Amino acid sequence: MTEPAETRLLLVDDDEDLRETLCLILENGGFEVLSAGNVNDALKLIAANVFDVLVSDLHMPDNGDGLTVVSAMRHANRKAITIIFSAHPEMKSAAAAILAQTDEILVKPQAVGNLVAMIREKIETGTSPARIVATIATILEEETQPTIKD
Repeated sequence: MTEPAETRLLLVDDDEDLRETLCLILENGGFEVLSAGNVNDALKLIAANVFDVLVSDLHMPDNGDGLTVVSAMRHANRKAITIIFSAHPEMKSAAAAILAQTDEILVKPQAVGNLVAMIREKIETGTSPARIVATIATILEEETQPTIKD
């Protein structure tokens, strides 16, 4: 009987120290990890590989952000588990829109210890039910007046 294939995971974070630490934690958790330090490198890896899981920072320098990476992963592999890992938990108003595309939002650094267990749980239970996907234009149109009012 053959061993099951390792779960392939893409880790995207511009903080090199955190990325290296998370790679070690995830590899020790039994995942095959590829990593990228920016959106462009992540998009290249998504185009060239098949991943089971994406863990991406939300805020990154230069062009794009974690949502760009999540969107690319959703187009390349709808079944991939997608997790936003961010140090900015104050995005309360954006959380609903983000959750429409991602399976989970974790706040750095507190969630690091639970990351492997949470990913394993998501793999066992499967991804979220069908997502309601809205374009940025639709979200902005629906949220402009309430945002101005607030």
